[in-house]
This record gives sequence, C-alpha cells and structure tokens, in this order.
Amino acid sequence: MDFTKTETPLYEDLATLTIAKHTTFLQYTQRHNYLYNADADPANSDNVLLLYSGVSTYWKEYQSGSNSYSPQTFNTEHVYPKSKLGNEHSKADLHHLRTCNIGVNSDRDNLAFTDGSGAYGVKNGAWYPGDDWKGDVARMILYVNLRYDEPLTSDISTDDINLFLKWNVEDPVSAIEIQRNDVIEGAQGNRNPFIDNPYLVTVIFGGDAAENRWAE
Repeated sequence: MDFTKTETPLYEDLATLTIAKHTTFLQYTQRHNYLYNADADPANSDNVLLLYSGVSTYWKEYQSGSNSYSPQTFNTEHVYPKSKLGNEHSKADLHHLRTCNIGVNSDRDNLAFTDGSGAYGVKNGAWYPGDDWKGDVARMILYVNLRYDEPLTSDISTDDINLFLKWNVEDPVSAIEIQRNDVIEGAQGNRNPFIDNPYLVTVIFGGDAAENRWAE
C-alpha cells in the first residue's frame, strides 16, 4: 500500500487490498462460531457487549432454534441493513454484524441513520445509534462501502456520507472495535482499515480530521 496517495487513488488501492485479503467467505449460520468472541465484553469475557444498548450479556443467550439455552435475549444486527445489500457475501460479513438486544434490533429495523445526542433510539423516523456507538457504526458502514461498493444514500443515512464522516471524528476507535478487527481477520482474512486508522477516512473523503492512530 502506498499511503502517500489520497482521495480516489487511495480508496481504490484500499478496496483492492481489502477484497484480496478476504479469503474466507462464511455462511451466515457460521457467524455463531466467531461473533461472540469478536463482541466479547473486554471487562468480562463470558459476556458479549451489545450494540446500541451497551449491555453486557451472557454469550449463550443468543437467539437460535439450535440453541437450547434459555433465556435468549439477543440476536444479530446487520448494521448496513440486510434488505438493502446487493452482494450475497456481504450478508455474512462479520465486519458489520453485531450482537444486539432483540427488542432494540427490532426497533432499529432497517431505518436510515440520523444524527442526535445521548442514548440510541428512533428520531424523526430514523435511527440514532447513541453517542458511544456512532463511530463504530460509521466505520462499519464505510467498510461495507469500501468492500462491496454499497451506496451511502438517503436510505442509509439522512445526510449521506457526511453523517459518517462526522461520527468517525466525534467517536474514536474503542477497545472492542480493535478486538473485533483482530478476531474477524482470523475468521475472514481481512480487516476494517478504518478501524486500524480512522484518519484514512479523512484522507479519502475529506472533512474534519479524524484520529490518526499511526501518528508518532
């Protein structure tokens, strides 16, 4: 990779690398083998940290007909809505799948993301992921765009890509994002480069400067 490049040339090279490194294509049912390690609560490895709510929940409580454990309180959220994905491989790509409370996941449905403040929830017919999760969401959505060329249009965001650029700046990379990137690389072969360095988003798309995790 030549990181002296900027804008479209860097985007294209980064996409080529991300696609080339994605060597293992999982079936959706295989997510159970990896997702709960990826989403493990850094403070309690027996639990997963649920998206949006931030609730730490015992990992065996995942919803599945093949799971005999009770209660079953969480399922899998497609951060980029499954119904809007055009590529079959993207529907099982762990980089944008997250454990999520069943009720919260139902509330989000396939709503576009919108800006807000405070906790997660529906705002004016769209979805705000919460102050602690908006950066995570932005970097997952931008990954899906990079890896699969999925659009960042009004049915994904009420402010198109600008919303995700803003969130990428406002909510820096968290420990669980770094953990997820490492676990998912082991499962699929590729990484989310925008977690490795959010500043790549700035170099490619412009806007206010995000955290540069490679700065000395």
